[in-house]
Amino acid sequence: MTAYFAKGRLKLLGSGSSLPGAPVDNHTLMSHLTLACGERMARKGHALARQLGIQSRHLSRRLDQAISQPQVSATHLAEESITLAMKEANLTEPGFLVTHTATPHSLLPSGAAWIADQLRLPCPYMELRQACTGFANALQIAQSMLGQDSELKPMILTGTEVGSVFFDISPEFVDINQLVNYVQMGDGSGSVILSQDDSSSEHIISHCFTGHIGLGQEPGFQLEGASSANPTCQHGMPAFQHNPLAIKKLGAQLFIQGIEAILSQGFKLDQFAYILPHQANGHIDRQLSDYLDISKERIVNDARQLGNLGSAAIWASFDRLRQSGKLNKGDQVLILGAESTKYMYGGFVYTH
Repeated sequence: MTAYFAKGRLKLLGSGSSLPGAPVDNHTLMSHLTLACGERMARKGHALARQLGIQSRHLSRRLDQAISQPQVSATHLAEESITLAMKEANLTEPGFLVTHTATPHSLLPSGAAWIADQLRLPCPYMELRQACTGFANALQIAQSMLGQDSELKPMILTGTEVGSVFFDISPEFVDINQLVNYVQMGDGSGSVILSQDDSSSEHIISHCFTGHIGLGQEPGFQLEGASSANPTCQHGMPAFQHNPLAIKKLGAQLFIQGIEAILSQGFKLDQFAYILPHQANGHIDRQLSDYLDISKERIVNDARQLGNLGSAAIWASFDRLRQSGKLNKGDQVLILGAESTKYMYGGFVYTH
């Protein structure tokens, strides 16, 4: 499949990220699993955590209850990350809000409606129901709107996930695939503020691309139940399902497609100070550095501490990299998104 590149550039005015509560380490996570499901399941969980390289994550749910309401809502997390981004951008009145998530605050109204209400934003909004490459499609929309309308005020792009609540810590619910979700996923939000290209060489997002290789493929990751195709919920709630064999078959290819797409634009990997891939697991830095034959220190890995944040992963790690002090003026960063629902990929180039 051929990737589509949006024409033009965008000016980055600010970014922000937010996480619920203190980090939850593997010992704490498995202690609760032991109480609910027994030592045998907890041992499997520890083994999976080592295999996935996840050491901690932040969760909106309670772990001392089998089923939990979010203690920090998706709306609140988004409000925090947007507020930080708007503060950096010195923005009080945005022109448009675009959100993306697989776990909205409610099916209707959209999560974007609740976020706009919470922040008292008078601007229009829209929400994309998408997981790990939601950022890439949001950028396509922003590039089109800002590129065609010089009078449009800066846009907010926000990815937020609170997927931990779609989990029942009980022997009837937890199998080996659900255990992957329990160990791997985290909650959080990330936001950016974008405006029209100002012809400068600083804080520029360019070469926004998106594509997919999913025709005829079974989903590698999906949310079952509470949909028009399947209105019932077999587990009593919508439940995330992994297809490990499908992900193993095509998952790595998504990163390869993204790299090939950006190289087709005349870039060379040596010119990127950092490569920020989707935070699929805690070994992503070693895996990519081995494949690309570049230093592991140039690969951003937040998954080890944050887990997989789904639709929030790229913006949250992007903000953390910008705030880390590691970037120098003129440094370029390659962002590579990958989504195993139906095998979408996308990304962009950031010039600091």
